[in-house]
Amino acid sequence: MVYNSNSSGKPELLPIIKYDVKKCGGNRRLRRNHMELKSIGLTGVGNARQLGGYIGADNRKIKMDRLLRTGKLADALPKDLKRLKETFGLAEVIDFRTSFERDKAPDPEIAGVKNYHVPVLDEENGSMAAAAASGAFTAAEALKYLQSGAMADMYVEIATTPFSQKAYARFFRILLENEQGAVLWHCTAGKDRAGFGSVLVLSALGVERGVILEDYEKTNHYYKDNIKAMEQFLRSKGLGDEAVQAARSTAGAEVKHLVKALDVIDQEYGSMDEYLRSRILLGDEEKNQLRNKYLEN
Repeated sequence: MVYNSNSSGKPELLPIIKYDVKKCGGNRRLRRNHMELKSIGLTGVGNARQLGGYIGADNRKIKMDRLLRTGKLADALPKDLKRLKETFGLAEVIDFRTSFERDKAPDPEIAGVKNYHVPVLDEENGSMAAAAASGAFTAAEALKYLQSGAMADMYVEIATTPFSQKAYARFFRILLENEQGAVLWHCTAGKDRAGFGSVLVLSALGVERGVILEDYEKTNHYYKDNIKAMEQFLRSKGLGDEAVQAARSTAGAEVKHLVKALDVIDQEYGSMDEYLRSRILLGDEEKNQLRNKYLEN
């Protein structure tokens, strides 16, 4: 989400921030650790993995190949789309991005697959995170934004603002209405908006919080080459540790940001269960339906 101004005056991503999904998806070490990192084996899609196999409520495992989380699908190769359809029986795609992001890199159409646009960030009412995602910041403005602790604030924003809560409530309605096949959700990098959605799903399915945090942090395995390259680039420009650490959170997953949001949830709502019930509209009946649908018997 770090932006620069080109000769036309329009904002553009700094090249160093772009995600090299060939590196991220094709890394040999990731292939060796396929099960540990839960990769779904897509070449052109970053951070593409699943939730299947985690232990949820009543010691029941999450069903394999039903719940998929990824980065944007715009660069998916034909073989990736074929794999999603034939291997996972993909039924629904949920896009958490802003309209700007979707217009810039639209999802491919996949025959027989329903697409839902469920933006998590409020573009209409001055969300700073939405402004960053839309390319409204120059590089200097973006770095200042990040150094202000904005990434941690963004997690609190998507956890606590009514707009974002309604988006995640709709996300759960789609999960509950799914009858068969996989559901895939994504944002741009598949780590923040999609990552928080995954946190909510894993929580609702009864996965332990420590495991949830470990799953969240897996993003750093997928994007480690990008994180390293970004750090080298910023240091080559004379930026110090504070700036590098702030910018690193745009390319990777900082557990402390998620923990801050989870702490706010516990403080304001009493527990994750109460938050899911009151803000995501997932009561006991809906939670049981979700578990019966996505946990093994």
